[in-house]
Amino acid sequence: MENRPNGAWGFTKRVSGLISGSRDESAVSEGALMAEFVDSSRHAESFRQAIQLALGALREVIHCESALLLEKHSAQVYRCIARVPGDCGDGCTVPAEGLLIGRLRGYSYPLPLKPGDFDAWSRWAAKKPEHLAEIECLRASGAALAVPLLAKNDIAGILLLGPPVARVEFSAAEKRALQSCAGQFALMMENARLTDRMVEQEKLSRDIQLAAEVQKRLFPDKPPATAAVTLAGISLPARSVGGDYYDFFDLGDQRIGIALADVAGKGVAAALIMSVVQASLRILASEENASLATLAARMNRFLHRSTGSNAYATFFYAQIDERLRQLRYVNAGHNPPCLLRCSADQSIEELPAGGTVIGLFPQSNYEEGVLDLQPGDVLIAFTDGVTEALNPKEEEFGDERLKNLLRRSAHLPVDEMASAITNELKNWIDDAAQYDDLTFILVKVSFSPE
Repeated sequence: MENRPNGAWGFTKRVSGLISGSRDESAVSEGALMAEFVDSSRHAESFRQAIQLALGALREVIHCESALLLEKHSAQVYRCIARVPGDCGDGCTVPAEGLLIGRLRGYSYPLPLKPGDFDAWSRWAAKKPEHLAEIECLRASGAALAVPLLAKNDIAGILLLGPPVARVEFSAAEKRALQSCAGQFALMMENARLTDRMVEQEKLSRDIQLAAEVQKRLFPDKPPATAAVTLAGISLPARSVGGDYYDFFDLGDQRIGIALADVAGKGVAAALIMSVVQASLRILASEENASLATLAARMNRFLHRSTGSNAYATFFYAQIDERLRQLRYVNAGHNPPCLLRCSADQSIEELPAGGTVIGLFPQSNYEEGVLDLQPGDVLIAFTDGVTEALNPKEEEFGDERLKNLLRRSAHLPVDEMASAITNELKNWIDDAAQYDDLTFILVKVSFSPE
């Protein structure tokens, strides 16, 4: 088998042969050119590097003073992405609705650019000064030939070549070869864009995975040990990173704190706000003898100062005093939690007392609610994703269905209750799309009656 030279030098020798062999006006094989492009850049570490290698090899083949490749970066401008010799630096830019693109749209072949053309354009632009910068940029680039890179009925880029060395102008065969090469450059640029997009998506995916891992660490590993109540918490994010938050606190002096918040929005931004809520709550909850209304007001001010104007959260916080057998709570715009009484009629009380959401206004006032607890009482606090969960028929799970489920499962240990509620929600949702996080906490009163 015949040995073929490799790399850009091999590309130069073989394409040079293709061009010199085409002086008889025979067509240059586009398939052969594609093979040479692939071979010249097979050792490139990226499509961007492959473009640079191919451009350098093409300059050697065509034997011109310089080669410059411009790519369409937006609907407004074409920018330099590769240049031989030298780096693009601030290189030549061409407006998408400018003079050169207008010419190339009406002339899809390699367009000669002569010094006299620039002079004529400059005189013409005396009455259209908006074109002067483009004309001077093209003149400074040393371009003698402009080749449009066509893709999907659009000009994806422009190949600008400097004057041919030791020749007056480019030959017809060279222009045909350049026209064939233009399609390959357009393909390489598209591959480079797709690769860059994939790399960015992979980076974003890694960032989201990291954010999800950080978010998991914001949730408590396990509830605090207490003989007075048993606790459980469940959170099922709609995305990899959710905006719901729950927490349990051992406040000492036979007091337990429980918290639940639903941050506006989803994804990484919501998770960051959630971390602000957690950090501020852990600091404020540790202060003794502070009313929960004051705690909520300070949480509101802290979140408002620390986040953007549209950042806010619904928030529920409660403290259980084992000695007094009381639950004190504040509800800041959150779905009212339900307290199932251990009685014959299994009555349910809602816990609405509080005020508006935290973080939306610089100043807000809140009120504290107080309830006496009895052995066997069960509290469920939940985010709106639970009651608004949709089944395949687009029916909401609803408050009443949740209350009935609470009554049916109240006899179970708290962990089994959490599993039963989770399974019921999953069965309800089935394969329907989930648009909001599903989070709830359970508190089952277990101290002995007096």
